[in-house]
Amino acid sequence: MHFITKSIFIALLIAFFSCGSKKDSSNNMPPLNELTYSSELQLSALNEAIEADPNNDYLYFKRADYFYGINNFRIAQNDIAKALRLDGSVSAYWLLSAKINNELENVDLALSEAQKALELGNSEPILYALLANCLLEKNDTISANKYISKLSSIAPQMAELTYIEAKKSLLRKDTAQTFLKYKSCIQKNPQYIEAYIDLMSLYYAKHMYDSIMPLLIKAKRMRPCTPELFLYEGKFFESIKKGSVALASYKEGLLCDPQASVLYKPLSEYYQENQNYKEAMTYLSKWLEKNPSDSKSIIKMGDYSLKLEDNRGAITYYKNALSLDTSSAFVKKEIERIEKIIQAKSEVKSE
Repeated sequence: MHFITKSIFIALLIAFFSCGSKKDSSNNMPPLNELTYSSELQLSALNEAIEADPNNDYLYFKRADYFYGINNFRIAQNDIAKALRLDGSVSAYWLLSAKINNELENVDLALSEAQKALELGNSEPILYALLANCLLEKNDTISANKYISKLSSIAPQMAELTYIEAKKSLLRKDTAQTFLKYKSCIQKNPQYIEAYIDLMSLYYAKHMYDSIMPLLIKAKRMRPCTPELFLYEGKFFESIKKGSVALASYKEGLLCDPQASVLYKPLSEYYQENQNYKEAMTYLSKWLEKNPSDSKSIIKMGDYSLKLEDNRGAITYYKNALSLDTSSAFVKKEIERIEKIIQAKSEVKSE
């Protein structure tokens, strides 16, 4: 019976998308709730439908939406990219891709894709929210206000609007209003993970560590593999002097997402505090792969090289840092000091 049910479902999927995969120029899409993929059976059927019809862009879109719904953003990203390669004229595809990249903190790409969805005629409230959020991430409050005004007029009760207002308050350094807005956002949508994370960030900045854990517990029940949750779990344990537990939290987060760059720096700092400079450099170098213009971290790499008695390596890092920030007198003096040491050692050897 199980096999028959699955075979019928696959046949229906292929028949439906073979007949209905061609979209008109108005970008009308079948509603997202038309097919709900919430079980392994349904996902397996969708996989087989794609195998049978590998050039059906809408199938990739639906599977991307499924993975987005269960917070598997990297796999979702692969599928929506395939859908866009097959048909880049559908605004819904660009919107989903923008949402996925926003979750992956690819802000510039998310903004570009959201603007593309807007050009193609998409006017969903979530699109305006996404545009405003990306622009606020880039500190462009003036441009963000245009979309916030539109969102306020069409969806004033939307949790995303309250979240954006909280971010605006934060940019204005109105901490009290920011706290209230994030809390209001969570009241409107108790599953708004981003509001939990940003609220935890505020509590941490204000050294209100006891307020982090209740939010963390709720958030991890909803989205257990979110890297930022492991970040604040680790920071909480560090605040109560439980370094080894913090380390376990950071590493567990990397098991969930090995590319979670937000965890690289705290791991590097943990090993630095424990004088394991080799491991500190390992994680900081991973951070720099994604943030190559972080001159402070490059200087730290030079410091760690010195601790490991790698003078030439230290000079290389310091010079790289100077190429990004020529104003550091300290780094210039360090380079001169180390070069003298190297010169002195070279002269001793030649004797």
